[in-house]
Amino acid sequence: MILHASEIGAGDPFVLLHGLFGRSQNLGTLARRLASRFRVISLDLRNHGASPHAAGMSYEAMADDVLETLASLDVTRASVLGHSMGSKAAMLLALTHPERIDRLFVADIAPV
Repeated sequence: MILHASEIGAGDPFVLLHGLFGRSQNLGTLARRLASRFRVISLDLRNHGASPHAAGMSYEAMADDVLETLASLDVTRASVLGHSMGSKAAMLLALTHPERIDRLFVADIAPV
């Protein structure tokens, strides 16, 4: 699934993933701060914001959506910051595709 993406700034890609019941705009202040150094890509995860909706809501599906969306944006590697639910998707992405992650930032969630 191709997710709704908002981009700001230029430089190495830095992906922001929001938490449950959130949307990419929730991390807007952070995106604007990072945009002076990075190409910030804020994504609405599936079933959130302006992204498509689907019956499945697994972390595997969310991580796959992020990969598919980044490929559509010609991003092969990125730093990723996830908040809450977005962190779980980001951690799974890093575990299953470590070659695609430069740095991983996990906010407001435990790994288990």
